[in-house]
Amino acid sequence: MPDTIIKNKAFAEEDFSNLLPGYLQKASKLYFTPVHIARIAAQWLTETGKVNVLDIGAGVGKFCITGAQYSNSHFYGIEYRYSLVKLANELIDHYEISNVTILHKDIVKVDFSNYDAFYLYNPFYENLVPSQRLNNEVELAGSLYGHYLKYTEHQLDKTKSGTRLVTFHGNNFEIPDSFEKLKETEDRSLKLWIKK
Repeated sequence: MPDTIIKNKAFAEEDFSNLLPGYLQKASKLYFTPVHIARIAAQWLTETGKVNVLDIGAGVGKFCITGAQYSNSHFYGIEYRYSLVKLANELIDHYEISNVTILHKDIVKVDFSNYDAFYLYNPFYENLVPSQRLNNEVELAGSLYGHYLKYTEHQLDKTKSGTRLVTFHGNNFEIPDSFEKLKETEDRSLKLWIKK
């Protein structure tokens, strides 16, 4: 996607990181999508035209904010931690972006039929490794991991043919058989899936 689409303020990895509190700056590499990856993912998800993209486990909104800088599509983020949603919305205001919405919700309360494309950066894995928890704001449990995977798989399976999904890292257990992998990066960390 050409850089001429960039809106408002310039957007760089270090600039974004410097806007985060110290503990989130340290956790950023483990929890938040790198800018160059977010640009590729956003391009793959929106290259067929203007769509509504849902980022599951949006954190501080980094993927959504990056994607919105390079696209006219609308990026929605679902995040379970209220403190991250609050910070994400402050960052959206800072970057003066109108095509991003970050919502404080539990994923099992979200109807996927409202969206055309999806992004997942291993959003539920923290439930399996509590020692790597971001903060103590939400309950984590192995049983929740399975619950969220099943719900996500079921909702994705109900999406319409041609729906796009990008995953970054993860084991992809939540991807239903109705999705086919179309392409991936050389290191296989980023994958584009299409609903058959």
